[in-house]
Amino acid sequence: MTNDHDDLSDLFATARDEAVPSDALMARVLADATTVQAALMVPEALPGRGLFGGWLNSIGGWRGAGGLVAATVAGLMIGVYAPDSIDALLSGQLSDRGLIEGDILASSWGDLLELEDG
Repeated sequence: MTNDHDDLSDLFATARDEAVPSDALMARVLADATTVQAALMVPEALPGRGLFGGWLNSIGGWRGAGGLVAATVAGLMIGVYAPDSIDALLSGQLSDRGLIEGDILASSWGDLLELEDG
C-alpha cells in the first residue's frame, strides 16, 4: 500500500515541478479566447414569427401541433363513443343501476347532428 502511495506522490511532485507556460503563450491563448467569445456573443436576428408562429413555437413546433391535434381527436372520439360503448361492454349494468341514462347517450353522429323542426 505504501508503494502505491509513494508512486502517486512522485507523480504529483513531478507535475508540480513542470515548467509554467510562458507569458507570450498565455497572452496568445487569452487573445484567441477573447476573439472567440466576441464572435459567440453576437445574437442572431430571429425573423418575425407573428402570433401564430409564437404560439406554434411555444407548443413545440409542428410536432407539438400534431400531438395536440391527435389528442384532441382522440378525446372527442372517446367522449362521443365511450358512454354507450362502456355500457354495452358491461351488459347494460351502468344504465340498470341508474348511473347513466339511456336518453343522454349518443348512439351515433346522426343523433348529435339531428336538427329539430320547430
